[in-house]
Amino acid sequence: MKKTDVMKSLSATRPASLKPVDDPERLDRIIAAATTRPSTVSAGADALLTQTASPERVPARRRLLLSPGRALLGLVAAAAAVAVVAPAMLSDNTISVAPQPGTSVSATAGPTARQILLAAAVAAEKAPASGDYWRTATVSQWMLTDPTRSYVLERSRSLETWRAKRPDLQYWRIWQDLGVKPATPQDEAAWRAAGAPTSWRYPKNMKTENLFSVPFKPLKAAAGERTAERLYGKWKGSAGDLAGKSLTWKEVRAIPGEPEALRSYLEERIGRLELTGSMMDVEEARAYILLRDCVDIISGLPASPEVHASAYRILASLPGIRAEGEMTDPLGRRGQTLTYQEEIEPGLFSKVQLVVDPSTGLLLAEVRTNTTKLANGRQAELRLSTSFRAIGWTDERPELPTHRN
Repeated sequence: MKKTDVMKSLSATRPASLKPVDDPERLDRIIAAATTRPSTVSAGADALLTQTASPERVPARRRLLLSPGRALLGLVAAAAAVAVVAPAMLSDNTISVAPQPGTSVSATAGPTARQILLAAAVAAEKAPASGDYWRTATVSQWMLTDPTRSYVLERSRSLETWRAKRPDLQYWRIWQDLGVKPATPQDEAAWRAAGAPTSWRYPKNMKTENLFSVPFKPLKAAAGERTAERLYGKWKGSAGDLAGKSLTWKEVRAIPGEPEALRSYLEERIGRLELTGSMMDVEEARAYILLRDCVDIISGLPASPEVHASAYRILASLPGIRAEGEMTDPLGRRGQTLTYQEEIEPGLFSKVQLVVDPSTGLLLAEVRTNTTKLANGRQAELRLSTSFRAIGWTDERPELPTHRN
């Protein structure tokens, strides 16, 4: 089977966050969150983050040989982050990828991706393990061109989801459209030249290069009203999603907390997916899904602190993730940046940045970046970001707005 066929099979498991949607009913499946709770930084996390010992290579149990330009997981990782797997993580399913020629990292360049992820794992183990509600709160921002492809717009939306384990408590979802504006000063100049419109209507057949979904209703510059919605039906008893599948509270509690057991659990789930084709393509797809499952766990699943920590440790064992130093996330918070590449369509790659606070074990933001060409030939960036304002257990109750659906 051709790679395009495998990509179609994989699309069912790819996280919906690759393309923003305009339906609040589906946003909770798109947006994950991470908490901003106060946390005491453990000495172990500090030690892991600042250590400079050279990582050891381990033999690859299975090696993927990829041609140049086909690296699903961004196989331009520095040598220090390639094929590093803790002894406890070794199994016959370990995937290792050789570094591309010319990639290297300085011994003084700062913490490696592995060090950052292991430090985050130590901190994640200290998180609260119970409460009345599992709360997630995010701010989602995504860029798209205007209907004439003359400039780039940025749209923002906030979302809170309150999931209750107790049957006497109500599930809630609260969202607000935060408005639309030109993405950069250059885009603002082009917007003003176009008459400074305050709404935009898109044709259904607009060419988007699969980089964003065409809004099904006109966009408006003004912010909308904060809205709350009671969640019924399938929501009752749902604890969250993993790889697009809803899990019950019982199923989430059953997820194993040890790194090796968690990896086996995830690989067994991945093995049940219908991914057919050549061995190389299937292995790429499985490696991608394993990475995304771990990100889904740390960014929103109400699993135990041990499961969250083990997800970080699995990520630390994967090739293709590299550290890029500190950056400011879309909400102005500083964190360590981890980067990999994601194939969103055959031959079309998106740069993915995970902004992590290793001292608290929190995923602050996830940012995807693509480029497109505007009508005047200018190359422009299109970014989709999810900033995680809050996630975790709380005994608080939601502050409900007057407007409710």
